[in-house]
Amino acid sequence: MGFEVVEVPDLPPPGQFTHVAKKGKFVFISGQTAEPEASEGNLDPDAQAERVFGYLKSAIEAAGGDMSDIVKITIFLTDLSQFPSILEWRPKFFTPPFPAATCVVVDSMVKRELIMEIEATAILD
Repeated sequence: MGFEVVEVPDLPPPGQFTHVAKKGKFVFISGQTAEPEASEGNLDPDAQAERVFGYLKSAIEAAGGDMSDIVKITIFLTDLSQFPSILEWRPKFFTPPFPAATCVVVDSMVKRELIMEIEATAILD
């Protein structure tokens, strides 16, 4: 295998993809979503943003790094009106200088109740 699969016990089972792939000091974190548990119902944008950033934190820590090692995030939203939630939660998980970022508005996610997804790339020291 050309890369190491990093197991992240805090994340839902990945299915047919890898949550975290590590190659040398490079870490690639698959897009994380906040799929609600059966008892929760649909989560609002703030709850989804908090959970997604929390999943990114768990993923990078499992790879041996921390949030300051994340150099790039890509944010996918189903509606630009959800962006304020990203702006609210990003500084609770990252400190300046913030990672490079791209935000893309998409038609939908894999499941209708999901309204955002964030993927990340990190470089470990």
